[in-house]
Amino acid sequence: MSESRVKVFRRIMGDLRALNELLANDPIANHLGLKVLELSEGKVVTEFPYRESLTRPGGSIHGGMICAAVDFTGGLAVLTVNDKDDQVTAELKVNFLEPLREGPFRVMATVTRKGRTLVVVEARVYDSRNRLGAIALGTWFLI
Repeated sequence: MSESRVKVFRRIMGDLRALNELLANDPIANHLGLKVLELSEGKVVTEFPYRESLTRPGGSIHGGMICAAVDFTGGLAVLTVNDKDDQVTAELKVNFLEPLREGPFRVMATVTRKGRTLVVVEARVYDSRNRLGAIALGTWFLI
């Protein structure tokens, strides 16, 4: 039986280079160009660049791409506190505050509460000028 995703993550959690190499092989993180900048227990900061393939007509980052970056970053924050074998996103709500046009973009995710089976995370998305573009609240189910 292969090592669980949670165990692999916990093993390399302290090595950002190794973690980013692992993310480079993930199709979603790769498409977004997502890189982990900071990681500690209950908190993760990622960054993704402005790419035309991530935009909607008009040149701002598509809301679905923002949701994917938030889901991924929030999931990484959950992995830092997950004491089970896996996890899935149970709910994710994103409020878009203004169009994101100037990258790179930072996603900051913080665990708000960890229960026995659910973890709640708040995330914020900023542009390169430190303008808040989106706020999110998500819940992950630990399995």
